[in-house]
Amino acid sequence: MDTEKDRLIRTISELYTCYKDDDYMNPKIVNYVINQLPGIFLHMKENHETNIARQLELRTDHDVFIESFLNDNQYFFVSSTATFFVYDGFHYKIYSEDEILYHVLSTVSKEQKNLLSWKQKTKRNVMKRIKESYLLNSIPESDTIQSVINALTVNIFPSKSAVKYFLCILGDNLLKKNNHLVHYVNQNAKDFIRTLNNLSNMFVGLNLSQTFKYKYHDHDYDIFRVLNIQDNIKYESMWSNILKYHMIDILCVACHYSNRYDSSDQYLENHCDDDSLKDLVFLVKNTSAETLVEDFINEYIDKNTTNSQITWKNMQYLWKRFLDVQHIPSVIFFHELKNILIDKLSVHYHEDTDTFTGIFSKSLPSIQYFLQFWSDTIVFDENETDLEIDELIILYKHWCQSNNNHYTNMNDKQIIDIITYYYPSVEVEQDKYLSGIRNLLWDKQLDIQVALDDMRQRTRVQYEQLDNGIDISRRSPSIYSNISIYDAYKYYCNFISKTSASNLSQMPATNRRIVSKSYFEKYIFDQYENYIVDNRQLVPEWYLF
Repeated sequence: MDTEKDRLIRTISELYTCYKDDDYMNPKIVNYVINQLPGIFLHMKENHETNIARQLELRTDHDVFIESFLNDNQYFFVSSTATFFVYDGFHYKIYSEDEILYHVLSTVSKEQKNLLSWKQKTKRNVMKRIKESYLLNSIPESDTIQSVINALTVNIFPSKSAVKYFLCILGDNLLKKNNHLVHYVNQNAKDFIRTLNNLSNMFVGLNLSQTFKYKYHDHDYDIFRVLNIQDNIKYESMWSNILKYHMIDILCVACHYSNRYDSSDQYLENHCDDDSLKDLVFLVKNTSAETLVEDFINEYIDKNTTNSQITWKNMQYLWKRFLDVQHIPSVIFFHELKNILIDKLSVHYHEDTDTFTGIFSKSLPSIQYFLQFWSDTIVFDENETDLEIDELIILYKHWCQSNNNHYTNMNDKQIIDIITYYYPSVEVEQDKYLSGIRNLLWDKQLDIQVALDDMRQRTRVQYEQLDNGIDISRRSPSIYSNISIYDAYKYYCNFISKTSASNLSQMPATNRRIVSKSYFEKYIFDQYENYIVDNRQLVPEWYLF
């Protein structure tokens, strides 16, 4: 079998034999093979070795550039949403693919001119590496973590440890850990959690709310956790800017915490020094229905009385208050609660009246006083709107003083709780306004009308004096001035503060209240719509006729 050497020798021999008698070709073949061919092959070998060295240098520069670029510029990707992100060491932000491509190519052109021939290849490999960098695997800097914790503390959570626990829950949900758990949060947090979840789906295509529940649904106590979120979470203004500027940071910190502490439960058990937080979170887990009711009786019920009683309806309200103070939902259904109470207070319960006798609660007097106040002074009036809670509290305090009842301070939340429980048909708007009811101690509309009637009369008298007693109603309204609603409100405020008119509402002058500007304007628009121009002025016809 011929070798490559044999074939080479044979080929050259055949060429020589073919042209040995050719005076023109013979010397050319001899010269080419003997004098030129060795140099050609030597040059080819040198070029090849140079190219190999160049390729090795480019490969090294290419790899070094990519590592350096990605270390200096932290880009991340989420394939499920096809979204790129950039992290500047403080905040994560969405970044477009075109912006990243421009950054890569411009950096090569400015700083790595030796890679210009490999520019497109370098771009492709950088983008490939970025697409392998999953956003939720990133490790945020301490500054980012602290900014997230600080943003969520105070207005939303009562402590930094509570924030960390919440972030661990979010991370567990994003990473699909411990989805068997139930994390109870107050209904007030529903919009906040829903918005968090919507933004999470938009940015990373993942749910983070699957373990949050707003009511107890016969869950096993062992998997039940209680999360305390501040009541003002119900106001979007308290958290909208936080999510606007920190949402992606929250997602990354949450996953980092979930990985760092293994899980939300592990964070509490092994890394959290806040005993009060742990006690609250595991309160339901570490108790039983009987124990919880026993705690309620010990805290709210006094058995050492004789001439007192608590109706079942009032007992339910006391139980509700107990749960609210504990920040836990009603984890015992009412029929079970009643059976346990009857069992523990058997000598006090009378089935025929559905009442517990011979027991007392220190929380009852204030409730009963308020219910009596409501019965004595509140009437339903569909034409009345916006009785403010703080106005109601002032009226209640005045009623207590007038009836020689001891006044116990009650805040807005306590008043709202009583109203929504005992009078569920009353509409409460924005936790501030009551609609469809009027208090007999203060007829707000009557006070406004008396003040406006006085203003109209005084305005007429002033113009008649200027016109030498002529009845101004006989003249054209065009020669008289409009009255601004703002000036009318100022007149009303001054009138209510200084007058002692007997036809005002029952509140004594020392306690007389002034309605809000918005309420006053609403009354004006409802009663004098035909006399208003430009939504802010009353025309002369209002006081002329």
